[in-house]
Amino acid sequence: MNKNKLYSIKYILVFIFSYITLSCSSTSPAESDEEIIVIEDDTTATDEDEVEDEIEYTTVNTIAEFIASLNQNDVNIKLAPGTYSFGPDDVTSGLIPNYEIFVLRGNNTNYDFTDVIFEFDTDLFSSYGNEEVVEFRLYGENITVKNLTIIDIGDSAPTFRARNIHLDGVNNTIDGFNITSRGSYPYGYGDLFGKGGGSVISHTKHSTILIRGEGNTFKNSNITSRSYGHIVFIQGGKDVLIDNVYVEGDDMRTTDDVLAEEGTGSAADNVNFMTVWGYKVPPGYMISMQEAGFRSYESAEHYSGNGVTSTTENVTIRNCTAKHVRSGFNLVFGTGTMIMENCTSIENESGFAIQKGGSIINCKSDAKYGTVYQNAYENDSGITADITITNSDGSYGTHPIAYIGGSSQNITLKSEETNVSQERSIKLGGDKNDLRLLEDSNSSQNNHATTSSTLINYSGFPVELTDVSSGNIIYSCGTVTDNGTANTVSQTSCD
Repeated sequence: MNKNKLYSIKYILVFIFSYITLSCSSTSPAESDEEIIVIEDDTTATDEDEVEDEIEYTTVNTIAEFIASLNQNDVNIKLAPGTYSFGPDDVTSGLIPNYEIFVLRGNNTNYDFTDVIFEFDTDLFSSYGNEEVVEFRLYGENITVKNLTIIDIGDSAPTFRARNIHLDGVNNTIDGFNITSRGSYPYGYGDLFGKGGGSVISHTKHSTILIRGEGNTFKNSNITSRSYGHIVFIQGGKDVLIDNVYVEGDDMRTTDDVLAEEGTGSAADNVNFMTVWGYKVPPGYMISMQEAGFRSYESAEHYSGNGVTSTTENVTIRNCTAKHVRSGFNLVFGTGTMIMENCTSIENESGFAIQKGGSIINCKSDAKYGTVYQNAYENDSGITADITITNSDGSYGTHPIAYIGGSSQNITLKSEETNVSQERSIKLGGDKNDLRLLEDSNSSQNNHATTSSTLINYSGFPVELTDVSSGNIIYSCGTVTDNGTANTVSQTSCD
């Protein structure tokens, strides 16, 4: 029953009780010694609060008891507060013998980890051999897990690959997690020397959370990444919601700093600084040590391992922040409805990118180390974006403020800056001036034509229409250079 209705019934009962008491008693209200109780109406109560209040948890005090609950249905488990540490000895002892360490397989379950810390010694990764180590996995249906802190201790890389969490299953929720990811090789170079197959330096990656399954939610959580890999990524997930999640990578690093390793015998020095793109690391760029903050992929095998391909569909990311990553918000693969709303990109190599037909709503990004917005491919179309530029001071690199390619885009750019630099432009088509696209590398991602798109520029940054732009409509309060064909340019106010 709605909590507000309960309060109304209580008011009526109090009134009737008070009337009967006054009628039957010779004691006047002024002379009564009875305490008068005032019931306050909590108008902020929600149905979710009521459900939470109704859950009765069974407390377990050991990891063995916790493990025993993982295959059970219809249980509500609270692990006793404390720090639980796991290392190679726990693998050999048989406490955690499986490379998917904790797997929640039950249905209709709730787990409360308030004041609980799981510490994973990264040395245990190699204890599982050439396997993909997963610290925590949701596999069943209608599971809610809340308030767990996961911390990786050390910097040992896995033999093959590691992830902190797999959010699989159906209608499952992770709420209120705090995660610190560590342990990968090599670390400190971003994707300069590769990501997977074809790498110049062999990589063993460590991402934080992979989301698959159907109707799953990840919310109210914080991630600190000190390993190379995506922080949050969706691959084969459907109807995914990510809400109020903050992710942060390590300090950004200049390519000049990487080149300063010459003669040290470092991993980069040992390959003569030759990148995966076929040329030596160029000076003058800023790189992240992580991959994407939030990322989608087209598809993957179904999480059950049944051999069926599952496509990524309908992803909403809202109220989220990404800092110090290669790309803040990158949903360029998948189908259905793709939405990013009220999200913020801080000091990343790039801010926002989304698949054709996607929406970027009321988001913010600085332009210090990369574009606030860019299209990944020339066939991108039908994208709507509304982005406020927060800061471009201290810019490093050769990137434009934004890069618009493809067709039928509808892009609105604003600025919070009072003094807008004129050194960088909002660019429609042409060369992205990107670190990864030099010497015709990844040519499908560069030199796009831009057609039939609308740009509303309230930011004051200059606009450059390149010679491969045509039929676009521009409203700008900044200067416009038009080297294209049949573009329509109108001046507007920045207010």
